[in-house]
Amino acid sequence: MKRVSFFLLVSLILSVPALLPAASWLEIRSAHFIMKYQKPEHKMAAFLLQRAEETRKTILNDIGHAPPPPTVIYLAPTWKQFQEAQPGGDPPTWATGTAYPARNLICLRSPRGMKGGRIDIEEVLRHEYTHLVLAKTLKGNDAPRWLDEGFTMLQSRGWNFSWTYCLSRGVLRDALIPLEELTYGFPLDQDQARLAYAQSLSFVSFIKTEYGPETLPRLITGLAHGLDAETALKQATGLGLRNLERQWKTELKKRYSWIPIVTSFFSLWFLASLLFLLSYWLKRRRAKRILAEWEQEEARAESQLLQGSTGEKDRE
Repeated sequence: MKRVSFFLLVSLILSVPALLPAASWLEIRSAHFIMKYQKPEHKMAAFLLQRAEETRKTILNDIGHAPPPPTVIYLAPTWKQFQEAQPGGDPPTWATGTAYPARNLICLRSPRGMKGGRIDIEEVLRHEYTHLVLAKTLKGNDAPRWLDEGFTMLQSRGWNFSWTYCLSRGVLRDALIPLEELTYGFPLDQDQARLAYAQSLSFVSFIKTEYGPETLPRLITGLAHGLDAETALKQATGLGLRNLERQWKTELKKRYSWIPIVTSFFSLWFLASLLFLLSYWLKRRRAKRILAEWEQEEARAESQLLQGSTGEKDRE
């Protein structure tokens, strides 16, 4: 009996460190989300919780589906805590967020723990939640990779001038990747993968613009009911992938045909890069200002709390 008790005691002692990180997470709740965070992140957690509800409302309006509540979101201030929040496996070192549809779970890296304090965390939240929503909506059925990434980028407002340059270069060089090749996966080459993302967002945006906002929900619903991509596309738009792709490419050529006349390739690259850097600089400055304001508010709150406790001791 003593031997059993000894091993039981050792097991309990060894399990305590694994329990400590989980016990240190604080949480706040909204109607559809649980936000888990560390103490210094309270302002940011509250801010992102509000953004999460806004994102959910937008997606409901767009596709009519959302995961059943609550969706749990971890906001990790360090890379180590971001890793600990994952339910299994290590995320890539460049990852700023992950989504686990089967667990209704999102893990985010806080801007505080990232170089430059980028506030892109809002976009990351929208992106990861959209992945989660789409997976839940499809009920285990597959979606073409171009639809998965394109729709997610569309919902997260991920378009910027660098994507415009990437896509325009592909059009002008007649180097666009056939969409059929982007059905099951994206290229491993970084430049080609970037073009694949730009094409996917552009093509999904084209479908929504040309055939109406109800088209994407109809397409996704068809896939959720087990239709293959070609049948679901025909049901939603009346056309198959090749005909839609032909229309989309015609539109792209009209949109970008003026570029060689007005500017050289170099000046286009320079302008796109300049606008991208300006946008990044403005976003970074805004992020630093917001983080500084939150830190000042938290410092004032802690100072008032400390003064209050000192006053109580003086009265004693």
